[in-house]
Amino acid sequence: MAVLQPARLAALVLGILLGFLAGILPGIGGRIGLLLALPLVVAFDPLAGAVFLLALHSVVHTSGSITPIAYGLPTSASEAATVIDGFQLQQKGRGSEALGASLSASSIGGIVGAIFFIAVIPVARPIITNLGAPEFLVLSLLGLSLVATLSDRQVAGGIAVAALGLLASTVGLDRLTAVPRFTFDRLELWDGLQLVSIIGGLFVVPEMLSLARSPAPVTASRAMRAEFRQLLRGMAVALRYRMVLLRSTVIGIVIGMMPGVGASVAVWIAYADAARTTKEGPPVGTGSLAGVIAPEAANNSKEGGALIPTIYFGIPGSSSMAILMGGLAMLGLEPGPRFLGPDLPMAISFAWAVLFGNLLTIPLFLIVVPFLVRMTAPRPAMIVPFALVAIVTAALGATESLFTLGQFIVGGMLGLLLRAAGLPRAPFLLGFVMGPIAETSLGKTIQVFGASALLRPGVIILGAVLLVVLFRLRRPAAVRTPDESFAPAAAVAAFVGMIVLSLGAIIAASDYRGSAWIAPTGVSLVLIGAAIVALVRLPSRARTGSPELDLGIGAAFVSLLVALPLVGLLPATAGFLLLVRRHVGRGSIGTLIAAILVVAAAQYLFISGLFGKAPVFGLLSRLL
Repeated sequence: MAVLQPARLAALVLGILLGFLAGILPGIGGRIGLLLALPLVVAFDPLAGAVFLLALHSVVHTSGSITPIAYGLPTSASEAATVIDGFQLQQKGRGSEALGASLSASSIGGIVGAIFFIAVIPVARPIITNLGAPEFLVLSLLGLSLVATLSDRQVAGGIAVAALGLLASTVGLDRLTAVPRFTFDRLELWDGLQLVSIIGGLFVVPEMLSLARSPAPVTASRAMRAEFRQLLRGMAVALRYRMVLLRSTVIGIVIGMMPGVGASVAVWIAYADAARTTKEGPPVGTGSLAGVIAPEAANNSKEGGALIPTIYFGIPGSSSMAILMGGLAMLGLEPGPRFLGPDLPMAISFAWAVLFGNLLTIPLFLIVVPFLVRMTAPRPAMIVPFALVAIVTAALGATESLFTLGQFIVGGMLGLLLRAAGLPRAPFLLGFVMGPIAETSLGKTIQVFGASALLRPGVIILGAVLLVVLFRLRRPAAVRTPDESFAPAAAVAAFVGMIVLSLGAIIAASDYRGSAWIAPTGVSLVLIGAAIVALVRLPSRARTGSPELDLGIGAAFVSLLVALPLVGLLPATAGFLLLVRRHVGRGSIGTLIAAILVVAAAQYLFISGLFGKAPVFGLLSRLL
């Protein structure tokens, strides 16, 4: 079995360990964990690198239940449902049992999801063989339309953000005509925008500045005990909730197959279903094991479902899957129909990686948790400086160009603006990743099929589904999303900026020869229309206030970015950690110096070891 070869087995184990850690740390989770790990894939061969990323992501939600249950601190939005009943069970002295139940639910959900990914091959193969460029174009549009559901009451805003991601994906050489677009005569932009730089700034910077303001968990003053026997009892008790496990696993798989819908949707639907149908024990929401089992089973099973459109169709099933696609692209792997043909053994290896990842996490969970939960809960703010340093290092790891730093800064500014405007950032990521797929399919459809593409049965069926989705999006969702809090001025600035940017893109695209102008112009027109509609409907939105950010650590981070071109990565990082000493730790100066030395060593080894060069970046780089 290819996955069990020594190099790939090492990648599997490393992915499991890093994923387990990412799940425990507040504010990291699967999406940011994948972003931080992307540069590491260059150390592996293509299959080993893919196994590493899949293993990392497959165990994040399993370990992600530990902090919510033990300390009442959800580590990501997808763990928010677990904390409701899990923390109440901990307060009742049943925390170990809840942790055991979450382990069973997560493992079963993940394993069933991986098996389902393989089981659909006989069905997916004939479907794929009958799909051409027109069908993939409609599928891309369908996925981008479903992304709008992430924007809750601001559907037009979600479409605008997705269109902005599509527009960003057109930077670089056009795949069909080789015409440089929006490159401003810079060779650094011919390959397009860097995924880690743009998306790292878009997601990590706003999340970390917000996390820095998070209060310490209420249980930080006392530690919880986790008895090994109670953990095993919780695992066994979870199996008594067979129907909850089954329904939640199915819900996770089905929701996972819907591109762009996301983990939070699957988790809350499964939680609501358990609350409605569970009659055994306390009601869900008052400290019920069913309230832990349902979201955890759905959380892990959706990954198997999300892999189906991601690997077989090349359409990311979630924002995390979009990052995974970026990692596969770095390895030279392009998801799509080939994984049901010549690359089918590799696709099966992906499923084995997810399955083994979930199986090997069980003993790791049982060994680590009893020791881990005896510690006081980690202060969320302590993680912030190191996560910011890690994402900057990852962004600058592959290249020393100032354009890379500039892209990171632009991504961070965009992320802060979208967060302040109450707009979701996931649609930008999905639009950015799906843009090349949609544009290539559009070009082939125009050149090969023309108007006859509209008469193809697949296009008619998928087009009908697309129309139904667009019709249903007319009605605002009833559930609020985490990004709904917003500042009206920021929202106005965001939409006006989108309109101005789109007009500039249309003017620039008018000079492109061949068909290179079509995608930027069409996307810009959609962006303008969506932004105008969102502006008109803006007064009807409930003003709940702008999100709180730690301006102190934000200013220190800006100083880090300014210092990078001047003094280099290592001195700039040391200065940054000194400025945010209160976040790094409140111990002695020796502890701070030790932390700085460890970070510096990790940066040097990371860049010199993976990329064969010392981290030289800045006027004083020779001092490094």
